Amino acid sequence: MRDMISKKIFTREVLFPVLIGFVCLVISGILFPRQLFAQEADTVRTQIERDLERAIEEIDPEESDLDMEELVDFLENLATNPININRASVDDLMQIPGLNFRLAQSIVQYRSNIAPFSSVDDLVDVDGLGTATLSRIRPYITAGTGLELSRDLYLNPNYWTNNGRFEGYSRYQQTIQEQEGYLRPDSLGGFLGSPAKYYQRFRYTSNHLSLNITQDKDPGETLNGPTDFDYTSWHIGVNDVGNLQNLVIGDYSISFGQGLLLWSGGAFGKGRDVTNGVSKNERGIRPFTSAQEAIGFRGVAATYGENIQVTGFYSNRNRTASVIEENVVNFPTVTGYHRTTNEINRRNNLGQETFGGRIRAQVPIGFLGVSAFHNRFDQTIEAGTQPYQMYDFSGKKLSGYSADYRFLIQSVILFGEFAYTDNGGYGLLSGADFEVGNRTNLALSYRYYDKKLQSIFGAGFGEQSGTPENEEGFYIGIEHELTDQIQLAGYFDQFRFPAPRFLQSQPTSGYDWLGMIEYTPNPDLNMYLLFRSKTREEEYTTTDEFGREVRLLDDDLRSTVRFQAEYKVHPKIRLRTRFDLAKAQPPNSDTSWGYLVFQDIRYYAGEKLQIDVRVTMFDTDDYDSRVYQFENDLLYVLSNSMLFDQGQRMYILFNYEPTEWLELWMKLSTTIYEDRNIISSGLNEIKGNRRSDVGIQARVRF
Repeated sequence: MRDMISKKIFTREVLFPVLIGFVCLVISGILFPRQLFAQEADTVRTQIERDLERAIEEIDPEESDLDMEELVDFLENLATNPININRASVDDLMQIPGLNFRLAQSIVQYRSNIAPFSSVDDLVDVDGLGTATLSRIRPYITAGTGLELSRDLYLNPNYWTNNGRFEGYSRYQQTIQEQEGYLRPDSLGGFLGSPAKYYQRFRYTSNHLSLNITQDKDPGETLNGPTDFDYTSWHIGVNDVGNLQNLVIGDYSISFGQGLLLWSGGAFGKGRDVTNGVSKNERGIRPFTSAQEAIGFRGVAATYGENIQVTGFYSNRNRTASVIEENVVNFPTVTGYHRTTNEINRRNNLGQETFGGRIRAQVPIGFLGVSAFHNRFDQTIEAGTQPYQMYDFSGKKLSGYSADYRFLIQSVILFGEFAYTDNGGYGLLSGADFEVGNRTNLALSYRYYDKKLQSIFGAGFGEQSGTPENEEGFYIGIEHELTDQIQLAGYFDQFRFPAPRFLQSQPTSGYDWLGMIEYTPNPDLNMYLLFRSKTREEEYTTTDEFGREVRLLDDDLRSTVRFQAEYKVHPKIRLRTRFDLAKAQPPNSDTSWGYLVFQDIRYYAGEKLQIDVRVTMFDTDDYDSRVYQFENDLLYVLSNSMLFDQGQRMYILFNYEPTEWLELWMKLSTTIYEDRNIISSGLNEIKGNRRSDVGIQARVRF
């Protein structure tokens, strides 16, 4: 086995990019000593990419959270509208990735009891907030501009347009090679539209107003004019007007409590942020701007009050579902594709009406909240017949209720939620976040989601992505600053599934752990080594001594090791080198191995042009030992590539800002396989060993 690994790793193709990257690092370290370079802070875009990478790098695309596009928009919007640390409430501060309840409370107490912040750098004086946290949250905060409007100016147009900004996006993407869906005639299920993906968005925001329209056409869908987009979302929103926290008419998202009952819009979960990812900081009602068709609500929603806030919402929208028989359908699909005659015929064929509310009270030690919803479909939903579908939602109506809390007692954050659905299912999550000394944080969490819990709008923390159901688990995460330059982090999560999970016919269990050491000797150099392993019981089919086919249970093991070095060798050049090694051992199968190595270069060709180039080599024994990489991409495009078999992938991304009001992107990418002549399958199949994609985007803002 060791020979096999060595053979895969130490080939000429693998060593070449690694050596190039290493030589670049060494040479640049010699020729460009750190003291000669000005310490240029990371751009806002870079920080957002890092936060997104933290969120998605551990996610299996097969189980990926489809809310991630909304999370991208959330972070971009947060960076565009940074939170004023001299005026923000605890709620506002907790929207920032990297800030928990304790730190948010400490910031508010510091400016109230000691002094307001003259700059964001003053935050290091806040107890518990160090330079590492400040570096992470810097793109999302401001100390204020000094221009504040009094609230008696509601009738003054300037009140509504203060700090107003308009942004317009237009994006075009296409795969160059012909796919099976475009070669097949319509009568045989071929695509009816062109292979182009087109997206556009127009948004106006001010301190108190938000207007937006987003339109999207997926590859293969038809587009016959500006009003013929397959999906359009829009909203008119008002926020922070007296006691009216927000009012949204149109599309909106809801994020309450710990997400056991109501959560849309994406969230961080298990990953490198081992202590903050386990608890959620609720966002309440937010305007929805994403093109993701399966999430979000459409109607009206509002939150009113200060210490006691009351939220009400109503939604009435159409969904797409597969027809079983007249007035009986499957649960709505989440893909949003309407490319073939069959897909178009069932487009928006299911009505869904939802209403609910929430009351949240601020008490001396934190927050208490209760939430509820009632949902009704206009056709009967029928659950599937497989064992793992036994407890899925069926019928027309469903109601849900939950209660949640978040307390800060001394240096301990306590959080939790209990949820109940009227089919008899329930779930709970409870946890704590401790400060152990000045350099150590510890997080503990227990969750139990009943197999009958039908939280169709939930997204609670857990092993399984999507709605919280059929899972019990205990999580412990710890991070420790060994020195100012060295940070250690790790978590362990033990879980079980009381009823069959996806593609299983019996209860299963497993565990998952992560360990990481990160070294940052100076602001220009960062390295980390990360280990992760997951073991889950899986069924496999074999024959017994009598020749009968039987299903048995055994461990499915998948482990990965990653090393990454990132070095700003010059104010205009940033290098990033990564090596990933994956090991997979499915039940009753041989161990397989895979690796990925890439060299990434970012070049700032002046103040207006940024160029990203990456070359990746990958080689895996099979699909089970697949590897992943997060890629820089067009704005609001999430790119987490899954790679398996043997090949190379390259891309170049241009980001050019010729004027203050215009910004342009272009990405060219190609993947070449050494051992395949067919890529993908079904309607997406490409005959050949290469897939190339092109993307162009423009943004106008003023």
